[in-house]
Amino acid sequence: MTESRKPFFIGAFLLGGIALLAAALLLLSRDSLLSKPVEYVVYFTGALDGLDIGADVTYRGVKVGSVRQITLSYDRNLNDVVMPVTIRINAESGPNKNKDRGFENSIERLIERGLGAQLQTPSFLTGKAIVALDFFPEQKTYVREPHLIDLPVIPTVPSRIDQAADVLRDLVDGLKEMPLKDTLEAANKTLLAFERLASAPETQAGIQSLSRSLASLETITQELQQRLPGMMDNVHHGSVELKDALGDVRHAAQSARDALQQMDAMVSDGRRSLGPQSELQYELLQSLKNLGQASKALQRTAESLEQQPQSIIFGKKR
Repeated sequence: MTESRKPFFIGAFLLGGIALLAAALLLLSRDSLLSKPVEYVVYFTGALDGLDIGADVTYRGVKVGSVRQITLSYDRNLNDVVMPVTIRINAESGPNKNKDRGFENSIERLIERGLGAQLQTPSFLTGKAIVALDFFPEQKTYVREPHLIDLPVIPTVPSRIDQAADVLRDLVDGLKEMPLKDTLEAANKTLLAFERLASAPETQAGIQSLSRSLASLETITQELQQRLPGMMDNVHHGSVELKDALGDVRHAAQSARDALQQMDAMVSDGRRSLGPQSELQYELLQSLKNLGQASKALQRTAESLEQQPQSIIFGKKR
């Protein structure tokens, strides 16, 4: 290589490096060159741990932009410092026949429907935070009034960590308001009273008496279990004997009724003979005999019931 051509190659090498540098810059900034970003501001009242410039802005998990600026501001209404965060929503570039297709063209209507921003930490390992855009029903939103930055505002809601901290704070405040000392003293006095009551001689004697009563009750139960079948048999036998006795009484009464009917028939029949060998005399004697038997049966039943009235239930003793 001659000395005259060295400057040519050096210049060509420099031009090639510049071209490569320009291509790299164009590649890295292609999103900015191919899009028309729209910026919004969100005012956070809680801590912004893990949120840096360039952090992702997502809508239901889909990246739609990035964080451009983080500042501090004082809100007299809250009497606290708030953090205005400027976010940039990337928009599609180039001619578009339907301008409503882009997310940046729908965000205003979404804000009217309740769109809000929340600080979230997708991964606790990295600790990196993002600004998540979504709908948070029944969540109290915040917008700084008056606006500090001249940009459209997206309301914010407390992060999950801030919500948990608020719950713990309310719990601690509630515990502080409770008279814990008086409650513990009252509980200690109650436990001491129970201890004295349990160790009192009267309590021990009552427990022993209850134990003896339970033992006696168990013995009585066992005896009842042993004797109950026999008692049931006696009741059954007694009911059978009572049934038989009632049958005898019924038979005797029927016999007496038949005898009375026969006597009435004999008296009304005057054509019959009244001699000593007459049919009327024989039938009268037979009826009186049946009546006597029925009376004896009734007498025996009455004497048995008078002597052993429990036989109606338990039967006669053998």
